[in-house]
Amino acid sequence: MENYIKEFSLDRVLNDEMIQALAVNEYSKGDLIIQQGENPLYLFFLVRGKTKTYKTSEEGKRLILSFREKFDITGDIEFVQQAPYVNTVEAITDVKMLTIPIHIAQKYGMSHLPFVQFVLERITEKLYANSNALTFNLMYPVEVRLCSYLLSVSLDGVTVPARELKDAADLIGTSKRHMNRIIVDLCKQNIVERKDNAIKIVDYNRLVELAKNNIYEERIR
Repeated sequence: MENYIKEFSLDRVLNDEMIQALAVNEYSKGDLIIQQGENPLYLFFLVRGKTKTYKTSEEGKRLILSFREKFDITGDIEFVQQAPYVNTVEAITDVKMLTIPIHIAQKYGMSHLPFVQFVLERITEKLYANSNALTFNLMYPVEVRLCSYLLSVSLDGVTVPARELKDAADLIGTSKRHMNRIIVDLCKQNIVERKDNAIKIVDYNRLVELAKNNIYEERIR
């Protein structure tokens, strides 16, 4: 805990009461850290691992918003609005989060100016990023979206697990048939290859090029 506080300079934005309330939560690959529509109980600080954030429409359609593997805060918008979680956050790798109970943050954080400034800065960045993500999903062709998705969910830039392909078409806003046609084309170009139900990235640089340097990560941060 002390190492995380020091590494991310949390003592500059959290007061003593909030630091004392910090806990470390661990999540395995595929775990849902928060679910859209749930009432928030905690503020989360991502300190290790990678997460996927997506939104679900009333019709059940899902859309990728972003991937995060740098230090980040989750639950900040809900904390300020005192509203249910607006997105779902899923662990792509094993993840470690620092958590603060919402009621502690509300009691001690709202009168602590460094914390308020920190939260507002993060919310501004996140709203801008999410707006861009929605725009990119409309502007970019499916090939770019799929290549970006493969890069984001790949393990060490090599293997895309089968579980990440199961709902990929839905998450990038296309049909499974269209997605599979693109994967077949990528295989013919020796950019990727199918291995069992997973995908192996063969030509990483070419995939990055087709992904426009990854619209889900580089362009929305």
